[in-house]
Amino acid sequence: MTLLNSKQISLDDLKFEAEYEPDYTTISGKTYLPIKNLEKYTLQEYDPNEIISGTPEITYFENKDRKSDSLRLRIINDDEYTDLNINIPKPDEEGYVTNIRKGFDFYRTCFDFIYSILRYIDEHNVVDDNGEEINLFKKANIINFAKYIDEQERISVRVTEGNPDSEYGSWIIIKIE
Repeated sequence: MTLLNSKQISLDDLKFEAEYEPDYTTISGKTYLPIKNLEKYTLQEYDPNEIISGTPEITYFENKDRKSDSLRLRIINDDEYTDLNINIPKPDEEGYVTNIRKGFDFYRTCFDFIYSILRYIDEHNVVDDNGEEINLFKKANIINFAKYIDEQERISVRVTEGNPDSEYGSWIIIKIE
């Protein structure tokens, strides 16, 4: 007998698995803003020195098959939104990443993200004891940095060229409200 010709089905025969899946939210727990009718942009569509302003939303994406994860910073304004990606090493259980170098292209947006927040708060945060601009974060809690920006009302970022020999651009936060 085939599956199609089997016995009559009773309520006891109905088999399924289900669970409650919460609504997706940003890294700090905010509900996503609607973007259905907004035009989407990416970093590649901007020239260096252009400014992108709007409401920030950060989402964490775990990549189980890779050595890195990513954050997506979405900046939303009245008629458009821009998705900016941040490659990050896998954070430890407390949210820390280590050895983020300015000169390493793959994590350049991670470096610039951390750097620009610290610089915006106080320029002294990004200068060492000898007055040299830092170019390495030995350790930073990237999850807390992301939550901090996600909780803000509005930010502005300036598009940069990234590393001189790289084809990948970057961006820095220049205003936090």
